[in-house]
Amino acid sequence: MSVSVRVPGLFAITSSRGVLAAMMLGLAGMAIAPAAAQTAAAAAQTAPAQAAPAAPGLTREQIDQLIAAPGDVVFIDVRRADEIATIGSVPVYLNIQASELDRFAAYIPRDRRIVTLSNHAGRARRAAAWLSGQGYTVIGAVGVEDYAAQGGTLYGRTFLTPAIAGVVAQGTRVEVIREGFDGTEGPVALPDGSIVFTENRADRLIRIAPDNSVSTYLAPSGGANSLAIGAKGELVAVQTATPRVARLQPTAQVLAGDFSGKPFSRPNDLALARTGDIYFSDPGVAPPAGTRASSPPVQTGFYRLSPRGAVTLIADDIPRPNGVALSADEKTLYVADSWGEHLIAYDVARDGSVSGRGNFARLAGFKTTPDGPVSGADGIAVDATGRVYVASSAGVEVFSPTGEGLGVIALPKQPQNLAFGGADRAQLYVVGRGSVYRIATQTRGVDRPGK
Repeated sequence: MSVSVRVPGLFAITSSRGVLAAMMLGLAGMAIAPAAAQTAAAAAQTAPAQAAPAAPGLTREQIDQLIAAPGDVVFIDVRRADEIATIGSVPVYLNIQASELDRFAAYIPRDRRIVTLSNHAGRARRAAAWLSGQGYTVIGAVGVEDYAAQGGTLYGRTFLTPAIAGVVAQGTRVEVIREGFDGTEGPVALPDGSIVFTENRADRLIRIAPDNSVSTYLAPSGGANSLAIGAKGELVAVQTATPRVARLQPTAQVLAGDFSGKPFSRPNDLALARTGDIYFSDPGVAPPAGTRASSPPVQTGFYRLSPRGAVTLIADDIPRPNGVALSADEKTLYVADSWGEHLIAYDVARDGSVSGRGNFARLAGFKTTPDGPVSGADGIAVDATGRVYVASSAGVEVFSPTGEGLGVIALPKQPQNLAFGGADRAQLYVVGRGSVYRIATQTRGVDRPGK
């Protein structure tokens, strides 16, 4: 008699020793025939031991290609269930702990190629050697943490916030709103509590309503990379298709396209003051990975665009100017340097001019790499009490109004930008690497248009 177990999303065999086997997504409907399983198990136990070649490591690109073809390969995760819940895994896998492989080998299909998984491939390689010795076709052994470090995406991990006084309670869940966008940048809040952000490589703006429904807000967007909303509700963007600052709504208008006759390179982020002044960054086009140290310096700029249309250069010596934001009282202007150790701050005068540049806070994401120093500092948000939030390679870094580090919120993927939204502006929306997240906070965003 054949027994078929079909549970949407998850099939599991459990015992007092924990989860012994779990199958997710596309493998959930596999039929199990007890008689055939017993025969296969006996054959596996009596098969002569063979010296199996070491399973090769796989690159992130190779792993992604295999994930995209689940009908051809089975990923066997040999870790404990608590490790998978803490760290995550690939989207489709069979979970059999390394110590249980001999007991449950009969449930592993022999007509599929196999990739074994563990944290850093140690157990995966040992499992691969054992399975190869039993006659299975093993094509790789992978460390999921190594895969994630190379930019791969892990699924199933629950991300919870640390306790940051006045910001988030201990254990607040990082909610995944949606993944799979073709670029995610520059979010702003609309008056109804929804969020609009740029899906920059798809050349459109996306709206996420308070109920998490997703719709196209505007297309095409002119390659908009970041957004701001003015005092009268006008929607302003920095665009990259033709590098410039432009108003998108209510009527389209180019506000600035050059400085002293030289076109902008690739504007990245902006902040719009109540006075109508616009502050924006232009980091230029980044050199290819691995070439930064030997590449000629990239021409960068940090600018002010006055309400009368005059463009003023604030700085041209910030290595990689990126995120821009104003403090709650708009007396301080922040700019992130993606290659720098510190978040930079300027004093803002009543007439919109800036002065007094200084280092506001040291970034936890800062590190030295073979390509040079990098912090990944990107978008910036500010709450009503003056705390500053920076998207960096460490996650969302939170600072006091005086620059004291208060904590870091880890995310499934490196964040790129963020903004407070929701009906009460108490929801922190974070975007990055094609994903959108939401975090319920104990604070509120600044009561002004935009972020």
